[in-house]
Amino acid sequence: MIPFILLCFVATCANAQLLINEIHPTPSGGEPEWIECVNVGTRSINLNAWMICDSRTCVTLDEVMIPARGFVVLTRDTIALNESRWIPKNVVIVEANLPSLNNTTDRVEIRNEDSVLVDSMSYDARRHIRGRTIERVGETWASCVARDSATCGALNSVVTLERDVRCSQISAQDDLIVIDVVNHGHTVLEATPIFVDVGGEKIRFTTSTLDPGMAWTVLLPIHTLRLDRQLRYEHVLAYAEINDDRAENDSVDADLMFPPLYGTLMINEVLADPQQGSCEYVEVWNGTPDTIDLDGWIIEDASHVRSVGVGKTVVAPHGYGVIAGDTSIRNRVGQDQWTLARPALQINSTTDLIVLRTPSGFLVDSMTYDEKLHHSIIPTTKGVALEKRHTNVVSSDRSVWTSSGDVSGGTPGRINSVSMSASSNATMQAVPSPFSSDPGRRLSSCVITWQQPFEQAIARVCVYRPDGSFVADLLNSVFIAREGGVAWSGVDWLGQRVAVGPYVVAIECVDASSAAVYRDRCLVVVGE
Repeated sequence: MIPFILLCFVATCANAQLLINEIHPTPSGGEPEWIECVNVGTRSINLNAWMICDSRTCVTLDEVMIPARGFVVLTRDTIALNESRWIPKNVVIVEANLPSLNNTTDRVEIRNEDSVLVDSMSYDARRHIRGRTIERVGETWASCVARDSATCGALNSVVTLERDVRCSQISAQDDLIVIDVVNHGHTVLEATPIFVDVGGEKIRFTTSTLDPGMAWTVLLPIHTLRLDRQLRYEHVLAYAEINDDRAENDSVDADLMFPPLYGTLMINEVLADPQQGSCEYVEVWNGTPDTIDLDGWIIEDASHVRSVGVGKTVVAPHGYGVIAGDTSIRNRVGQDQWTLARPALQINSTTDLIVLRTPSGFLVDSMTYDEKLHHSIIPTTKGVALEKRHTNVVSSDRSVWTSSGDVSGGTPGRINSVSMSASSNATMQAVPSPFSSDPGRRLSSCVITWQQPFEQAIARVCVYRPDGSFVADLLNSVFIAREGGVAWSGVDWLGQRVAVGPYVVAIECVDASSAAVYRDRCLVVVGE
């Protein structure tokens, strides 16, 4: 049974024998809302005709006896509550048609059979932690800090005992496992052994002497662990080797997704300043032998604002996945290759830090986005992505980044335009040929594709008649990559359909890094 002095102050107990002790207005999953009350008196209470009220309605309770110093838990569904929580056998659970507790702000009251107010509390759930109960501590209220997020029918987790060490949480910070240990008691805590178990490997730490309320932090570098560093979840358990007044908070555990070896999962392409109707995106290259799902993965910027991938996106080994700002990315990427970032990406279009993290928060890769990394020859960076020349080079190397040479401005979900190898058989072709310039026909346009020897170039693609007279420009002074393509619908520079017959399509490229020039041409036939 819980000591009387821990439940209330003398002034409070003089006014009420039954106190509201814990409420759960924002449960998760199938757990129902509930209200826990405690009889702080020395005699039993019969709750027959008593009332539980919120700010709008009241519900009358049936006859139920609450022993002295005993708990009663009121809920709409006792079966669902017992399935969701472990509740001590001596706790009275009452199924009642409770008022629905507001998820933001509300008031809870207990009134006796004469409608006299016995106890009340008001709460603002926005000031607490969603999914955790709100507990009484003296005459104030605080979010539950218990591992199970509630202390239904038990001593409140926020009540301070004489001697109590609490392992409060496990988190990931860059390449560190971080564990917070708090002296939650009234007395000074001597140096205490803390053990951390990661996948069966146990490491020992020792805290400093902690005054009441002080915290001590375990910092465990993951590179010191004997892990095979595959991309997977590992169970982490931390516990204090101590005999104190509250054993249930002496340990804490979590499942953390550890990152793979550095350089095997990397940022590969970034679009920070999209054209209207498009969106920002970060492309990830999977160089591991494992298939990964980008759901839950984190993109962080220089302001430490985090966007999380939402939706299953499977990336095969040596494949590409895209974390995008909005659904306009579907026009450029295969259906299963992208996931949305929530909140939406907000990459600074001049300079920013882009960090890729596992769903647990471990650092995987990072790059500094800088508009100066774009090729100096392009007139505008708007709508143009930064691409890596080599997927397996560390992203922090500024020399590996340059402007995409794809005519669409980027290559999300596929090999980077600047990663393509130079072809010894640089070619140009038109498909289909013949084709019709009649927009009503099935083959009403053709695609001119090319392969040219330069990593990046400024190009002109134009159409001529066999006698050399000019017909139309398809591209003019456009920044291109080694491979690309452009469509021609069979119209001239005035927008008029051309006559049936053969035409010559020519490409002229000037290397963006030198004065070298490359020229090529192909034949295309316009039919009926």
